[in-house]
Amino acid sequence: MPSTTPFVKGATVRGVEPWYEAIRKGTDKDWEQRAGCMNLPAAVADALKSEGKDAPQWPKESRKMSMNKMCDAAAGMGLGDLFVDWGAARSVEGHYRIKGCMEFCIERAMA
Repeated sequence: MPSTTPFVKGATVRGVEPWYEAIRKGTDKDWEQRAGCMNLPAAVADALKSEGKDAPQWPKESRKMSMNKMCDAAAGMGLGDLFVDWGAARSVEGHYRIKGCMEFCIERAMA
């Protein structure tokens, strides 16, 4: 079943203020960089790469998973302490940030 959840972005740095708070304070210009904002599949790929591991099928496989299944799969690869806070990346209106790309558009059209 197509899903857009693998494209939802979150903060990967613990303790960074939420994006909506940064917007209100006017400190949102570099928030994505300070927060390490990325989607879970990218966070897993980065963590694996930093450990010298490779999972070439991960990006494609993760597109078919729910958030819970992706977290379970990441833990199964030894990344149980991986931190991604999707709530911290929400807009003032409550919308989730997404990684916009061709794959997202395809999954969205099929969902």
